[in-house]
Amino acid sequence: MKEAIQRWHLDTLSKFSADMFNSLIQPYHITSPCLKEIAFEDASGTARGYFASKDRVRYWINEDVYPLLPIRVNEKQELRYKEDVIVNPYGTVTTFKIMPQKTMNIRAMVDGFCPFEHTNPDQYTMLKVIAIASYIDKLFICVSTEPNFAKSSVFKVIHALTDKCPVFKPRSVPGVLNKISGIGNIVFDEAHECKKDVRDIMEEFALDIGGGSTVYINGAMKSANTANKYDCRLQSITFLYNTLHCYKEPEKKYFEVIFSNNKAMDDRFLKLHLKGKLTQKFTRNFDIIKTAQDNRQYYIDFHKQLEWLREMRLTGKLDTKFPSSGNAVLKIMGRRKIVYDGITWLLDQYCQDQAEYDKFIKILEDAIINYKEMVSVLKEESIKDAKIEDIK
Repeated sequence: MKEAIQRWHLDTLSKFSADMFNSLIQPYHITSPCLKEIAFEDASGTARGYFASKDRVRYWINEDVYPLLPIRVNEKQELRYKEDVIVNPYGTVTTFKIMPQKTMNIRAMVDGFCPFEHTNPDQYTMLKVIAIASYIDKLFICVSTEPNFAKSSVFKVIHALTDKCPVFKPRSVPGVLNKISGIGNIVFDEAHECKKDVRDIMEEFALDIGGGSTVYINGAMKSANTANKYDCRLQSITFLYNTLHCYKEPEKKYFEVIFSNNKAMDDRFLKLHLKGKLTQKFTRNFDIIKTAQDNRQYYIDFHKQLEWLREMRLTGKLDTKFPSSGNAVLKIMGRRKIVYDGITWLLDQYCQDQAEYDKFIKILEDAIINYKEMVSVLKEESIKDAKIEDIK
């Protein structure tokens, strides 16, 4: 297996991610709604600070440490508060921040990212662009593919590099809430399989943030491990699932029909059907630990590049190069137009000339049309009987 593939092997990235992020407490781990003053059972006096929750462990972040978040926990002690064991970082606290920096060419960044063999390389490139764009911008996207497209793997790699793009199958309400970072992408994989109460909280969260809210108020569950509100000023949401024919009774269980307000979900999310399959062969016959160590700086540089792209997108400092494609056929409006523009902005930065940009715009729009064709049977209407320009 080539070195470039070893670099992006999930086992390699898992090793890097564990070393980089396991001991970090991030701002989004804080669960206290405000500053607290409490007395621990096995400590003298009172302490002022905030509770945090990470991986089912509760932490106490002192008032003077809070402004330094994110921090790396070097030393810690266990304290008791009521019935809970609380981990308290102490001693020298190391602040940890990845600062925005242009570290690589955008074209090389995308092409070098997960450079796996695929039966449809252009649509696979589109997925990579979507994954990166969803991290640097606030986007709301659904991606449907055949099994083995590698859709979840690409987002998992982004998470391994940043710790802000969790990919998971929701199992509980706290499980959904605890994955909200506010500044990354939360990726729901096969959301139709979850229970109704979990599906309800996903829908409420998606409609609220997809509708433009920058703060999500937790009205579902108050507990020691969940916050009362979540700052979501840069929170993207992605749903991943297979194509219609992969499921039994899709008319009852497919993404299009599982929510209480399916039309509102449709208004907020740009839905795509991408085609192809991953053909890359993977092995574990290499030194995973050494590969992770050798590529550590590259991973950090990639993360810095992501943060730089986000800064460029938010400040408008990176001009686009190509005019809108004259071949564009869809009239995408409303909230979905904002999502569409977020993807096409990165496509513009990636493409080398107008012809290539036009090609990828067509791929993107075909993916939108293909999705509508696929689900038209659920809505008892056929896209073939409608004018393409009427698609909203």
